[in-house]
Order: sequence, then C-alpha cells, then structure tokens
Amino acid sequence: MRREPCPLTARQEAVMVVIRSWLAEHGHGPTVREIGARVGLSSTSSVAHQLGRLEACGLITRTGRDWSTCVLGEEMPVRRPGLRSRGPGGGADRYGRRPPP
Repeated sequence: MRREPCPLTARQEAVMVVIRSWLAEHGHGPTVREIGARVGLSSTSSVAHQLGRLEACGLITRTGRDWSTCVLGEEMPVRRPGLRSRGPGGGADRYGRRPPP
C-alpha cells in the first residue's frame, strides 16, 4: 500500500537531509539530539514531532523502538527469518494454532 505524498515543510526537508547524509556516512540513523543539533532545534520533543510526521507520511520507518533505527521509507527493513505473514491464509490463527495440513 503506497501512501499519498505529503507536502514537506522546510524544517522537515532539513531533517530528511540530515537523515540521508547521516545514513550515508555512518550506516545507521542519527539520534534525536544529533538531528536537533544539525537542524537547529534544542527541544528533543520538537525533533520527535518532526520525525513522527515524516513517519506518518511514509518517508521514514523505524526498525526498532528508537528513532536512531530509522531508515528511509523507500528502503524496506530486512525481514527477520521466522516471522510469518498475518495476511489471509498465512500463519497461525488468533489463538496461536496453525491450521492442519
């Protein structure tokens, strides 16, 4: 499912530039404080708000709980082996039981 593109504010574009360059340099996402320092925001909650908006637009996703695990939305996180699809016909029922073969 592809989301409609969201118009970005100047601050959101600056945050995206920081994330892209940080991923290229270091191979992992920057922390909230590192983003704030490069964009000029001293409040970590305002940085987290901008990141939340970017995530809602589908431009970034997190592979873990922290924002430093973010990847660009075009890049899908690597699926871990052993995870099953929860779509129709895939995986177990809601009680954890697998259908008989």
